[in-house]
Amino acid sequence: MKSIIQIYSLITILFSVAMIARPLPIENFKYKKEITIQTKNPSNQIVRVLLDDEFYKHSYYADLRVTKNGDIVPYKIQNAEEISKYTEKLKPELLFTKKDDLEVYVLELPKLPEGMSYSKLTVSSAFDYETSITLKLGDNPDTFFETKNVFLYKYGSQTSGEIDLGNTKYRYVRLEAENGSNLKFPSVTRIKGNKNLYFEKVHPVPNPNLEENSVLFSFPNENQSSFQSLKLSFEEKNWERTITVRAKINKKEWDTVFQGTMNHRENEGTYTEIPISSPVNSEFTIEINDGENETLHLKEVITVQPLEEILFFTDTDSEVQNYVLYYGNPYQWSANFDPYTYPSSDDLREKTPIEAKLGKEMENPEFGYSLIYPPISGYITTILFYLGIFTLLFFIFSILKSKRLVAKETV
Repeated sequence: MKSIIQIYSLITILFSVAMIARPLPIENFKYKKEITIQTKNPSNQIVRVLLDDEFYKHSYYADLRVTKNGDIVPYKIQNAEEISKYTEKLKPELLFTKKDDLEVYVLELPKLPEGMSYSKLTVSSAFDYETSITLKLGDNPDTFFETKNVFLYKYGSQTSGEIDLGNTKYRYVRLEAENGSNLKFPSVTRIKGNKNLYFEKVHPVPNPNLEENSVLFSFPNENQSSFQSLKLSFEEKNWERTITVRAKINKKEWDTVFQGTMNHRENEGTYTEIPISSPVNSEFTIEINDGENETLHLKEVITVQPLEEILFFTDTDSEVQNYVLYYGNPYQWSANFDPYTYPSSDDLREKTPIEAKLGKEMENPEFGYSLIYPPISGYITTILFYLGIFTLLFFIFSILKSKRLVAKETV
């Protein structure tokens, strides 16, 4: 009986420990920002925090950590979007209908303005029914590209009522339903798409350094503006060149963050976009290899940083909830959270996140690398490794030396 009680007590302790949140060793992070939630009752909500320019200057992405009262908070990071709530309902035009073994309907939807798409088609009938529908979407009545099957019904006041069009831009709809459905299509809903958010910075174009087959532009990026792509504009409208972009990593070594052949045509607009292999927030250079062609004249350079946001759950564990964002450690490993501990896509559809804001950047007064965390732990491991090798060599040398002495004595 005593053994059973001891086992039960041990299990209880283990489960209690599992429920305790893991504290963050905040001394490993050089910078921090307080998070202010824009509501008085943030319990059991999803919080959205937009990352700012200060964060990108000093963060290494993998080192992003959120805490509540000192404990780690699981989070999700994603590109920020401007959520559009604009919708409108329009009446589709019935181009063709046929009622035979199957009922066939062909609809033409109104033209779409730029940035909009169709989301739902409303279906009604004067009678109760249930039917399987084959839905086809296309650019014209001759060719349909997308097909899916839908089940619709009407049982008295209960009805499915709508078909999800999946945010399509196709304007022609063909529906094949079972005979006797007698369907009508009173409206179609079109919505404005969400818009990705960015911040951009225009950099003055410096005088180029002319080389044998290329020109080199150096940008000091004094404000340490972070970016993940470049937009270049040239006086020439049509061109093809090999472009190389280099940046200083950790303010010391130069690294190539893009190299490739780019081409531009006048009908493609003003700018050519250059993707960057890793985020840059230091000085950079752009080298344009002209070969035997005439030198291109660089007119404008814009750095582009997609805005990102972090999302996490609040809870009611404590009355005081002090949320802080920590960052600024190039040796920190990436966060790896259980996917059930941060908001999923389904959670975001069910709940509208509440907004939170980041405070001013502050240097963490407790910052100082710990012996058990990188980089110091790496140095210690290296020292111990070589010390172990030297110790092993010493013992091997001692054994060999003693054997030689024994051999000499026996001769």
